[in-house]
Amino acid sequence: MPLIRRLLDGRQERSHKVLPSLTGRATSAGVSVTPERALQVAAVFSSVRLLAETGSMLPTALFQRSGTTRSRIDDHPLAPLVSYQAHPEMPAGEFWAQVLGWMLVRGNAGVYVERNNGGRPVGLWPIAWTSVEQRRIRESGERVYKITLDDDEWAPIREDGSLVRAENFLHFRSFGLGGPEGLSPIGMARQSVGTGWAATSYIGGFFARDASPGGVVSVPGTLTDGQYERLTRQWTDLHEGFDRSHRLAVMEAGAKWEKTTLSPADAQFLEVYKLTRAEIAGIFGVPPHMIGDVERSTSWGSGIEQQSLGYVIYSLMPWLTRLERTTQRLFGDPSLYMKFNPDALLRGDSSQRNAGYALGRQWGWLSVNDIRAKEDEPPIEGGDEYVVPLNMSPAGQAAPPEQRALPAAPHQRAEDTVDAPSVEELPNWITRHYDAISAFFAEQGERVLSALNLSPTTPATELIDRLADDELLTEILLRLATGLVGEVGSATAASLGGTFAVQETTAALAASAAATAANINGTTVDKLVHQFTVSNAPKDVRQMFDGMTEARAKQLSQARVVYLSNFGSHEGAKQAGAASKTWRVWDSNPRKTHQRADGQTVGMREDFKVGSKRGRWPHDHRLGVDEIAGCTCRLQFNRKDPNADT
Repeated sequence: MPLIRRLLDGRQERSHKVLPSLTGRATSAGVSVTPERALQVAAVFSSVRLLAETGSMLPTALFQRSGTTRSRIDDHPLAPLVSYQAHPEMPAGEFWAQVLGWMLVRGNAGVYVERNNGGRPVGLWPIAWTSVEQRRIRESGERVYKITLDDDEWAPIREDGSLVRAENFLHFRSFGLGGPEGLSPIGMARQSVGTGWAATSYIGGFFARDASPGGVVSVPGTLTDGQYERLTRQWTDLHEGFDRSHRLAVMEAGAKWEKTTLSPADAQFLEVYKLTRAEIAGIFGVPPHMIGDVERSTSWGSGIEQQSLGYVIYSLMPWLTRLERTTQRLFGDPSLYMKFNPDALLRGDSSQRNAGYALGRQWGWLSVNDIRAKEDEPPIEGGDEYVVPLNMSPAGQAAPPEQRALPAAPHQRAEDTVDAPSVEELPNWITRHYDAISAFFAEQGERVLSALNLSPTTPATELIDRLADDELLTEILLRLATGLVGEVGSATAASLGGTFAVQETTAALAASAAATAANINGTTVDKLVHQFTVSNAPKDVRQMFDGMTEARAKQLSQARVVYLSNFGSHEGAKQAGAASKTWRVWDSNPRKTHQRADGQTVGMREDFKVGSKRGRWPHDHRLGVDEIAGCTCRLQFNRKDPNADT
C-alpha cells in the first residue's frame, strides 16, 4: 500500500540507502566471500592474526579516576576477569584474542556476563556472533540479544528463552555507520578479498595444470589417434606439474620444440595478486611490511622503533580503545575504567630505557622502585623516595630555599685573580675515588663469579645487571663529586670574595655521574664479551677484575678528580661573580695548540678555542682525547675582565 500510495501521489522520496548491500557475499571475481573463506587468503589471515595477537599480549589493568588522580586498583573483584582469567576455562589473553578476532572478521563480537546471586560479574564468556540475534521488546524498546548456541558452544546462560538483556551482554562493534551492528571489514572489502582468493586459486591451478617445459611441440603432417595419445601421454608423464617442469624433452619423427614465455594475462594476474596483498593490509590498517609485503618502500617510519610506534598508534590503538570503552559498562561506575598498556610493544633497547629511567629519576617523576617495577624486578628497601634537583625553584623566586638559608660566609678580602687547583693539590680526593671505585670493581667481580658458578654457560651480556650496577656506581660517583666540587668551589669563590652553593650543581653532577657509570659498566660488559671463554671463564674473569681494581681504578680516579676540580673551580668562580677566565700553561714543553691558547681570556660562560676544538676548561671532554691526555694546563679566574676598557 505505501508503494501504491506514493505512485498515485506522484511524490518522490530520496533514498537513505546510497551504499550497496553490506551483507552480501558475491563478488565480481565470481567468488562467494565468507569469513571462513577469507581467512584462507594469506594477507587476511596475517592481518587478523597480527592485530589479535599483539592486542591480546598487552598487559591490562583496572584504574579509578578521582579528579586529576589516576590510581591502579588490583584488589577490585572485577580486575582478575579482564587481566587474568575471563572464566574458569579461558585466560584473559586468549579471551581478548578471541574478541578481537571476531571483531576483525565479523565486525562484531559478543560476550555474555555471568553473574552470581548477588549480581556481581564472575565470568566473561565470548559468544560467536553467528549465534547472536539482536531484538527489541516492542512495548519498552529495550534491546535484548537472542542467543542460540551451537553444539560446540557453551555458556552459563540463565535467562528464559536465552533472551539476554543488554546489561548482561557486552557488544563489541567495529567501525559502523550508525546501525545496530558494526561493519565487517571483510564484508565491506569483499571485492578485494574475493580477488585475492581467486588469484590464489588461479596461481595454484596454474602450477598444477602446467604441462609445458617452456615451449610448444609441433609435428609435420597429421597424427593418428594412437600417435596423438602416445605423444600426449608421454609428454604429460614427463612434464606435467611443477615438480616435473623444465625437464629435458626428447623429440622424434621430425617433432619441433618452440620456446614460449608466460602469457601477458598470466603475468598481469601475478601482479594483481601482489597488489591485492597491499589492499587487504589497508583494509585492516596494518603496515604491509608486517604481513610480509616487503617489495615496496614503507612510509611508516625509517627505523624499527618508528615503524612499531606507527603500528601501535594508527593500527592497534583504535581497536583497543573500542574494547576499553565497551568494557567500561561492566563496572557500573564512571570512575572505573580498564586500560591496555601498549608500552610492552614500544620498549627500546637497554641503553634507551636506562637513559629514560635516569632522566625520570633525576627530575623526580620516577623512584627506584618505579623503575624496577617497569623491569619486572622486586622492590628494594628505601626505593620509594623521589628526588628533586635542588637548583629548581618556582618561577619568580630568586633562589631555592636551601640556598637562601645558607649562612653568610665570613668576610674575606677578595683577590683580583685566582688559579684553579692542580690535581697534585688534591691527593686525598684521588685516594677516596680510588678506594671507592676499586671496591666497586671487587664486589662486581665477586657477583660475576657467583653467577658463573651457578650457571657456567651464562652469556657474558647477562652476567652484570646493568640497571642495578649503573644505579649503584652513579650513587658512589655522585657522593664523591658533591664533596669534591663543594670543597673546590667554596675555596675558589671565597678567594674571589663570594660564596658557593653546591646545590646549584646537583643536576649537572648527577647527569655526569650517571653517564660515567653507564660508560664504565658498558666497557666492563664489552671486556667480558671479548676477554674470556666458557671453558676458562672463572680464571679469565678473576684476572680481568684484578686488573680493574688496580690499574683501571687508578686511571678512572685521576680522570674524575681532574674533571671535577676544573668543574668545581669554574662553578665557584662563576657564582662568586668572576668576570672572565684565562687559559694558563704550566708545562715547560706544552703542545703547540696549548701554547697558542696560553693567555687566551674569555667570558665565564664562553669557550676557549684550542686548536680546532672548543672547551670550557682544560680536560673538558669536548676538547677530545688528543688535547686532554697529559695536559697540565689550568685556569685563572679574574674578578675584572682584563680585556675590558679601563
